[in-house]
Amino acid sequence: MAKPKIVLTADRTLMSNYRGISLATFFGCAPALDPNRDHNSFWYKILKNQVTPKVLFDFICNPVPHNNGVATYAPYGLRKVEAGLLRDGFSREDVVVAHPDHVDKFIGPETQVVGTYEMDPLGMGPVTMTFTYGRKQMSYDEYYNIFLHKKIMEAKKKNGSNAKVISGASGTWQYNYDPEKIEELGIYAILEGELGGIAPEIDGHAGRFFQYLIDGEFDNMNPFRKRSDFKVDIKEFERNGRKLHGRFVNFWDRPEIDEIPEIVEPSMHGMIEVMRGCGRGCKFCDVTLRALRYYPPEKVKREIEINIKKGGLRNAWLHSDDIFVYGMNPRTNKQMEPNREALEELFQAVMDAGVVHTNPTHGTLAGAIADEKLIPNLSKIINASA
Repeated sequence: MAKPKIVLTADRTLMSNYRGISLATFFGCAPALDPNRDHNSFWYKILKNQVTPKVLFDFICNPVPHNNGVATYAPYGLRKVEAGLLRDGFSREDVVVAHPDHVDKFIGPETQVVGTYEMDPLGMGPVTMTFTYGRKQMSYDEYYNIFLHKKIMEAKKKNGSNAKVISGASGTWQYNYDPEKIEELGIYAILEGELGGIAPEIDGHAGRFFQYLIDGEFDNMNPFRKRSDFKVDIKEFERNGRKLHGRFVNFWDRPEIDEIPEIVEPSMHGMIEVMRGCGRGCKFCDVTLRALRYYPPEKVKREIEINIKKGGLRNAWLHSDDIFVYGMNPRTNKQMEPNREALEELFQAVMDAGVVHTNPTHGTLAGAIADEKLIPNLSKIINASA
């Protein structure tokens, strides 16, 4: 049986609903191993190098279901890339979103790209650094990221695959600070945003991006050939007297709303994006780098319906960097007062899709209290007191 050309996946910490426990997704930040633990200590005799017992973590971080190795749910960003590839001409047989425990089943000689979605791959996020004493211990985020990459490497070797492994999403900046991991984990390229922080938007023209990757356009950067949409930076690092190199790809694209694909399979946690960017213009924040765009309520509703029909989900987690900016024109609204009518229309469309519960991922208190009618009105729409 032929293997897919493109395999997309993410590690276990990103492929779990954490048994529906609120904010339990941060459990991946918990310390997994302490390599420096005294072998004569009480805790070493009980847990060896484990800090948070693995049996406890694995129980709470329950894996998503799968259908013959294909993940039933996946991170929203991964679903966007999948949808973009299918829209841009790749067939359903060409693209698979694989369950991390079964990714090896889909890697073979025909496989050209394995894309990994990474949020905190080396445990350098602020919460993780706090829990692991500045990375003196290994977090479960890092533990399962390494586990996934080694599984991919073993599958490539066993199945005779030369697939290029590319790591993307908002956590890939971490490889700049631990470049040894690039070679150790067999990563062909790291996908970075315009300034290395916020993840690039490849879903608008996913087919073009992956075709570049397949055709070897990222193998070497020709300094005499100017490209308008990407740059390849072969970075050199020196660690412990050894020179290391890593291929970092910057992809520039700011798709219009109608160029952003709609998911075709269910997303983790019922997450649905309602806008991109912010508009506040804070100089310290890389979200400002993204052009401000709002999803029309109908587009949001259609994605929620996918989660309901294909995933059986009855909740919608509305993603934005500040929900109270939705529908606002920062050029004319200098005080950044919420657009109550736009927000009411959005939340009404969400509830009309058939969910019983919805909540935003982020919102500022200033926006919430700027209009005294806003929160009471939204609460009625979403049946918050029911």
